[in-house]
Amino acid sequence: MSLWYEPNPVPYRPHPASWRQPLHLHLAPLWAALGRVLPTLRGRVVDVGCGAKPYRGLLHPAVTDYVGVDRPGPHASPDVEADAHALPFPDGSFDAGVSFQVFEHVERPAQCVAELARVVRPGGDVVFTVPGVWPAHEVPHDHWRFTRYGLEAVVRGAGLTLVELAPLGALWSTLGQMACLELDRSRLGRAVIPLVNLGARALDRTAREELVMNWLVHARRP
Repeated sequence: MSLWYEPNPVPYRPHPASWRQPLHLHLAPLWAALGRVLPTLRGRVVDVGCGAKPYRGLLHPAVTDYVGVDRPGPHASPDVEADAHALPFPDGSFDAGVSFQVFEHVERPAQCVAELARVVRPGGDVVFTVPGVWPAHEVPHDHWRFTRYGLEAVVRGAGLTLVELAPLGALWSTLGQMACLELDRSRLGRAVIPLVNLGARALDRTAREELVMNWLVHARRP
């Protein structure tokens, strides 16, 4: 195995993966985008589908209350157990609502975004990420992949104003990440993962948007 290669952490958790790691093309842009947006949030924040709360540390100290919501499970440590389709909070309870890589796993993602918007006060922020391209995972609870146009419709339907809709990983990063997932299955394949990562990131600077790995949505409640 190449001395460059570095495996994912065990047990796995979302992390700012280095160029040596097999999930670099997926996680590095995601982590960078959230590291830019999450520190702008203030006050009370609800995190829907919080899991083990891996992104909580990116929030600003001015966040006065953080409430993680999830269903019970071995990889989740919620403060409140609830379904994303029907959050148990009054309207306008929070200054911001966030959710990360969750809405592909729900049956009605538009309803979940509308619920997140409902529990945020007028003028508050809604931030979420979703996949555009990714292999099936957590089956059978894997229902959706998203495009720019579908997300714009979901945001409008929730009565939100779009602040930013950012692609995270375009054509070459997406293709490179899919290759790295397969290369990570063998010792010989792992040796070339760092080279794939570096090459894909370099080529992605001028790549088309049609094949996007993940999306960052930042919206605001009027």
